[in-house]
Amino acid sequence: MRGAAEKLILDILRKRQEEEPDEHEGTSPGQSEISTSWALFILVALLLVALFTSYYLQLKKIQAVHETVISIFAGMFVGLIIRLSPATNIQNTVTFDQKFFFNLILPPIIMNSGYELHQANFFRNLGTILTFALAGTFLSAVTLGIILYVWAWLAISIEGLAVSFVDAIAVGATLSATDPVTILAIFNTYKVDPKLYTIIFGESILNDAVAIVMFETAQAFHEESAAAKVNPFSFIKGVGWFFMIFFFSLLIGILVGVGTALLLKYTYIRRFPKTETCFILLVAYGTYLFSTGIHASGIVSLLFCGITLKHYAYYNMSRRTQLATKYLFQALAQLAENFVFIYLGISLFTESHQVWNPLFIIVTSSFEKGKEFFDGTG
Repeated sequence: MRGAAEKLILDILRKRQEEEPDEHEGTSPGQSEISTSWALFILVALLLVALFTSYYLQLKKIQAVHETVISIFAGMFVGLIIRLSPATNIQNTVTFDQKFFFNLILPPIIMNSGYELHQANFFRNLGTILTFALAGTFLSAVTLGIILYVWAWLAISIEGLAVSFVDAIAVGATLSATDPVTILAIFNTYKVDPKLYTIIFGESILNDAVAIVMFETAQAFHEESAAAKVNPFSFIKGVGWFFMIFFFSLLIGILVGVGTALLLKYTYIRRFPKTETCFILLVAYGTYLFSTGIHASGIVSLLFCGITLKHYAYYNMSRRTQLATKYLFQALAQLAENFVFIYLGISLFTESHQVWNPLFIIVTSSFEKGKEFFDGTG
């Protein structure tokens, strides 16, 4: 998640490009189909390599290297080859697409996080988790945003880079998303206190959701910033808007989960496990799309929909559906997680409109690592 969130920084640093002509214009349908097939084959082959690497690392109990590291470097290697080759159609197909990422890749990861959550420990430590996830992430994003804004405002060797306060907060939000994969792997190895494990895991789930909501809220104020309508009151308005979106999205997820549980309880759909499994999958995905469509947070809604489904609806399902949904969500999440890192590695070289500013990257990374050192996530 962290790597996916940081990719969104490019959307802030990238100046709005005028609509470019369709690069596929003049390409025959047959050629386009062949190029798409090759692009998809490359992605599938990389996924197979990532899955086999995961199997080998688990078999040999290798903790020094995580499968996501292999995935992103494999993606970078293939992306460089595609960039140097004349196959522009393949390059266009595998280039990072924000809509594709948010609508197809991210939902399985979030759904599985909520569905597989150890609920007893989670709700027992909910106060601590919310403190770190809400207050901690918010303060981290604002602090990093202010530091980056001041740095850019001082114009210390940052030529041609204009960062507004709203954009700086958005960057701070993306940098405040933490990825506990390595830490949790170490925790599993040494069998640490379950309470500590739950707090880190629960905070990381909500942390990603909070960071994305903050990013979306900052982007909502981008037009006001461009029109010079931002004033001190806008900050208070932004905070209020952030909490309103978060809790409204949370409510949507809970209501859908409870409604689904009641529907399963008072109908006989459990007699048809295949239909029941498809129904659960579509309800979860529909919750995400509906929440996003009404300008709420699909991430938060889907997360709490998953938690509610597991807590209330799970025991109203047939045994076959319980097993099917459990392994289906796990399989989709594993594929999506590996695909994210492969996708990002490839996009590093296939993206056409990137703004590179080494000094800004170094300063941003330094502040981010400093933040991680003090909050213990690094």
